[in-house]
Amino acid sequence: MRRGKRDPAIAAAAAIVMLCVASTVLMVNGTTTKGEELTTQLSNGFTAAHAAGAAVPFEPVLYAPSGAFALGFLRVGAASLDLAVVHLPSSFPVWRATPARLGDWSRLATLTFDDCSLVLTGHDDGVLWQTVDTVGDVVVLLDSSNLVVRRYEKTVPEWESFRHPSDTLVLGQNFTSSSPPLVSANRRFALRLGKSYMALHMEFYGVRTTPTTYWRHTALEAQPESVTEPPVYGRLDSRGFFGLYLEGGDRRVDVLSFDTFVDNLTGAFRRMTLEDDGNLRAYYWTSGSKAWTSDYRAISERCELPTPCGAYGLCVPGKAECQCLDDNSTSAPAAADAPSCHAEETADLCAGSGQQLGFDVVRRKRVSVAYKEELPFETNRTAAECEAACAGNCSCWAAVHSGASGYCYLIDFPVETLVYEADDQKVGYFKVRKSSPARRKGMSPGVAAATAALSLVLVGLAAAGACIRYQMWEGRKRRRAGTMEQELVPGMYKDLRSMDSSNNSFRA
Repeated sequence: MRRGKRDPAIAAAAAIVMLCVASTVLMVNGTTTKGEELTTQLSNGFTAAHAAGAAVPFEPVLYAPSGAFALGFLRVGAASLDLAVVHLPSSFPVWRATPARLGDWSRLATLTFDDCSLVLTGHDDGVLWQTVDTVGDVVVLLDSSNLVVRRYEKTVPEWESFRHPSDTLVLGQNFTSSSPPLVSANRRFALRLGKSYMALHMEFYGVRTTPTTYWRHTALEAQPESVTEPPVYGRLDSRGFFGLYLEGGDRRVDVLSFDTFVDNLTGAFRRMTLEDDGNLRAYYWTSGSKAWTSDYRAISERCELPTPCGAYGLCVPGKAECQCLDDNSTSAPAAADAPSCHAEETADLCAGSGQQLGFDVVRRKRVSVAYKEELPFETNRTAAECEAACAGNCSCWAAVHSGASGYCYLIDFPVETLVYEADDQKVGYFKVRKSSPARRKGMSPGVAAATAALSLVLVGLAAAGACIRYQMWEGRKRRRAGTMEQELVPGMYKDLRSMDSSNNSFRA
């Protein structure tokens, strides 16, 4: 959705006015260190502008009464912009708007509360994010970190950030099966609730519509086969656990206990975050803390994570070393930004009419899948039969066979990290897309543009060189013609055919 185009001069003047208004609001309500009152409520008609290219990574516009949380413009990465609620003592964003298109930190952006809706707008007047179907009078940020849009006469919020989580859950926030999933900041992983379980998924946008489960926890006292029993919901508890309850009440059916559960630690602010490596972790913060203290992790071993060594990687347990499936060389423990053995896939191998796109084959012994319990499998298969079941299926990327059990695990999603197991009967068959030259180069848009510009420069230099050479040749030609004219005009006419010359090309 875009708003109408404005005259650049009018837009610039409006930007200056908005900056002045925002500055005035902050000065009047107080955001200084001199004890002035903080801005704790936004009313209809509010507008604040992001200072394009600001040196600070966070620009607050609204505070919780305690001063522990603030809503404002957040710099994401090197140059992107998002709207976020930040825990000020740690500078950690406990909620982000996460629009499909992030703003540009180097350009103007505005936050408005007008027409009863909270709207984040980019430099081009395009709406980046907004509260949908909301009719509210004020916006407040509670001490729980919950951002709320509400009416004066109602206690129930018209809209609240607790119902729209990003990658983090905090104390007092219910997470239900109807809630949007918790999605990691890199958007590769998601946490969802089923009727009686919670599960972590890998997301493969453009490759498959069904997410791939790599971790699952089922509520011990839930009865999934009962059609009358309501689904579960989850909530973080200040006593140091994540509880699963039956919707419609507070009957607890399971508990994920944290390290501090037995310590009776009180007065701590807790959060649970789905992080970019795919692990679900819990932390707490106490007064006087200088860093978050880790309190829980769903997956304890690095090699049990879905992608510790990247696409087509092989993780060696115990050593946390990485190999490539098509290379036996061993690398140091994989860093979060370590390059993958192969590029991440964004499309399947199906070419239509039952045909497959070209692919190479990698076979490897002593491999397994960390989350094979979540994969479909076939029994009583030989390794050859297991391989054949995948080879002719364009939606299948790999097959892993266990000779001892006869189980055949078919992987119908792009190959990620496998796990090393010292068992020669565990063999894997993997498809690797045949890459075009352009794909192998893997040039980013910036590199491609620079290469194109360099090519144009080289072509221009070559053309200039050719032009100079031509001019030099023309000059020599004119000089030779002038010399010949000077030699022939004064003297007597000579018949060239009668000249005795060693150059017989002039002879008849």
